[in-house]
Amino acid sequence: MGRVKIQMKKIEDRQQRNISFAKRKNGLLKKAYELSLLCDVAVGLIFFSPSGKLFIFDAKLSIEDIIEKYNSQPTYKNARLKDATAIEELIAKMRKESMRSGPNLRKIHDDGVRNQIQQKKIDECRIKLAEVERELGRYLKSPNQWESLAELIDRVELLETTLAKVQSRKKELESK
Repeated sequence: MGRVKIQMKKIEDRQQRNISFAKRKNGLLKKAYELSLLCDVAVGLIFFSPSGKLFIFDAKLSIEDIIEKYNSQPTYKNARLKDATAIEELIAKMRKESMRSGPNLRKIHDDGVRNQIQQKKIDECRIKLAEVERELGRYLKSPNQWESLAELIDRVELLETTLAKVQSRKKELESK
């Protein structure tokens, strides 16, 4: 069963439009990141969400440098830009804002890619947590729940080792 072909027109339902925007934004950012990484090219994306929130993605060069490079092309190559002075003012404003907020505070970059990386880390931590909880569960059992003599002997040895460490620490603290 294949995918349903969707009609290319504005989605009228606001909620569905926002959902579609979020999914497609993440896909677009991922593709831009891959293009930059695989082909070693400068990529810049500027777009606004349906609610008006600004999203900027740049790779290899800053968005300001990409716009400046585009603007420096001969006019026949960038005929779509009519007002070069407005673009230069925009670049200056963006540079000023980026200097003011600092390079580490530019949080509007590729949210989708970063979220995917963070999600992988979260998944890894969940796996580790499940393993730790499983191990902890072994030690939280009541002695009546231990099923074999070997398990009982193992617990006795562990308790004796722990008791020796506690007694040693107690002597250290008493001698101070």
